[in-house]
Amino acid sequence: MIELRKVDRDNWDDVIKLKVAKHQENFVASNIYTLAEAYIELTDSEPEDADYPPMIFAIYKDDVLVGFTAMEQDEPDEDEYVYETFGDKAVYNFFRFMIDEQFQGKGYGREAMVKILEYLKSFPQGEVDAIVLSYEPENDVARKLYESLGFVETGHIEDGEMVARLGLR
Repeated sequence: MIELRKVDRDNWDDVIKLKVAKHQENFVASNIYTLAEAYIELTDSEPEDADYPPMIFAIYKDDVLVGFTAMEQDEPDEDEYVYETFGDKAVYNFFRFMIDEQFQGKGYGREAMVKILEYLKSFPQGEVDAIVLSYEPENDVARKLYESLGFVETGHIEDGEMVARLGLR
């Protein structure tokens, strides 16, 4: 059974040791980079953002660490595509997801995504209009997985990545 556990002092070192297959390294930032990014977000955020800290989780399958994910609640500015195009006033931005290379191809990615979507649909940081994520356009495995879970490509490219959206309202 897949379980999401907060990254903490007991598991962070193991989380940063997780890695994707060599041919996937250009598809996802390293876990240490993501943890540093989350730390900066927590310590350097505006006071109004304090209610929405990054949601950072280690992914376990039957007590074995198999992956890592990071999400955040975001209230788009009027010039951001999700506000302009869809009228989304708040979204969960799913900005990191990875399964360690030794656990890929076993269905853990799909199972983890289902668990993550269940979590986000419980609105842990308040109600939002959608969940958004992005991926490298040549990452067909990610595209097929996200598509099969209801994400629809928006046609928007952000930092070279295809943006997909799952509407919740």
